[in-house]
Amino acid sequence: MRPDSLLRRCALVAVGTALGIGAVLAAPSWQELTARQQALITPALQSQGGNFDKLSEPRRNALVKGADRWLAMTPAQRATATDQFRQWQALSVEQKLAVLERRDRFRKMSPEERKALLETRDRFLEMPLQQQAELHTEFESLQPTLDGLSGQPLTPSTSPPPGSTVPLGLPPATLPGGTITTLPVLPH
Repeated sequence: MRPDSLLRRCALVAVGTALGIGAVLAAPSWQELTARQQALITPALQSQGGNFDKLSEPRRNALVKGADRWLAMTPAQRATATDQFRQWQALSVEQKLAVLERRDRFRKMSPEERKALLETRDRFLEMPLQQQAELHTEFESLQPTLDGLSGQPLTPSTSPPPGSTVPLGLPPATLPGGTITTLPVLPH
């Protein structure tokens, strides 16, 4: 942004704050953008009608914010962002929806749950690649079993007969590796 437009926007914020309005910054016009901002925003305009000043204020603000973030990145950060964008573009609609759903579930977690999940991920990433691959394969083999679970606790339909070795009237469990096991039912 040009210094004079930045000064004007700051003045609007100061006046709005003094009046207790909490002024929302108006989106800048095309002429108020720097040449670097314009160069970054121009490709996006081709798919959005070509006229920056006719876009909605939230859209103009989003484009300017994105350009400013890009300009503030180091070359390594830009390379990473470009790679991530290409990966996102390569995803199918279903895959994108799944990613967005996981992001929403993550955001709804408590701070403690998020911290625990991120620590688990960090421990996984610190493992040797071979061990990561083995865990991934093991998880994939469990996935069909996990997909069938409702997330609700299991409740027995009938009580087990006295002295039964079947816990809670549930069928024997299969452990990874194909081992079938039953747990003894302890007397009450």
